[in-house]
Amino acid sequence: MKSAIAVVCIVAAAVLCIAVPAQTQDLGPKVKTIRDGIYVYTGEAQDSNVTIIRTQEGVVLVDTGQSPADSRIALNIVKKLTPEPARFVIHTEPHGDHTVGDFVFSPPAVVIAAKGAGESIRQNNAPAEPAYRKVLPQIEYENKMTLNVGERRFELFYLKNVHSEADTGIWLPKERVLFAAATVGVKRYPNIRASVTIPDILAAIKTMRALNPEVVIPGHGEPGTTKIFDDMERYYALLLERVRKLADSGRTLEQIKAELRMPEYDDWVGKERFPTNVEAAWRAVKKN
Repeated sequence: MKSAIAVVCIVAAAVLCIAVPAQTQDLGPKVKTIRDGIYVYTGEAQDSNVTIIRTQEGVVLVDTGQSPADSRIALNIVKKLTPEPARFVIHTEPHGDHTVGDFVFSPPAVVIAAKGAGESIRQNNAPAEPAYRKVLPQIEYENKMTLNVGERRFELFYLKNVHSEADTGIWLPKERVLFAAATVGVKRYPNIRASVTIPDILAAIKTMRALNPEVVIPGHGEPGTTKIFDDMERYYALLLERVRKLADSGRTLEQIKAELRMPEYDDWVGKERFPTNVEAAWRAVKKN
């Protein structure tokens, strides 16, 4: 009887040794576990996030990295978690710092993005990488899309005029995890292009906040809570207030760009983007 119990214990221990590593092994210093089976790798170059999500029917990636080197690190993380290749890649935006590594995963992974992403990716510059090949999304959804993979439900929704030509928010309702794309950042001045508007950004933040997420994962920067939304809303409110005050005093846009300071945000990165932030605030104030 004792020998039988011993055999059972040995077998149980062996099973645990097989099952546990995928959950507990070291995935690297820049990998954060968000939920059971959800891991965020913040890249080596400019903290462009790659999220790896395990499901009962395979892995889903959100974005593929800042560079092919980052994408291969992400691939090695996937290999530590499962012998199976990634099934899907979902893009929060089509710019190269989120899509350049698609060739590392697709095929076999199916790439999903918002309508217009393919045309944008066609215009991306190719990296100096002999193995690189451009991969266009196999699926481009319009407005909304639901993807069910195993036990997980992914709700995709288009984010209008918040950063790129085809931005996507991703909501995992069961896990209460939200991917906010580049609508928000963490201690970084936003990259506001001419097509982007502050009112649209604020509307997108309001929509995402209404989902009541417990975890917010931006396109760049450390995952956090809805405090990320709070910080961005506070920044835009102060920026709009100061631009409006200077505009009302008769200052021109160029004068405002030369005079306006935001010392509260001296620790934010991307200060070179501040002039375009002022331009966007000017457009909002003047309703252009």
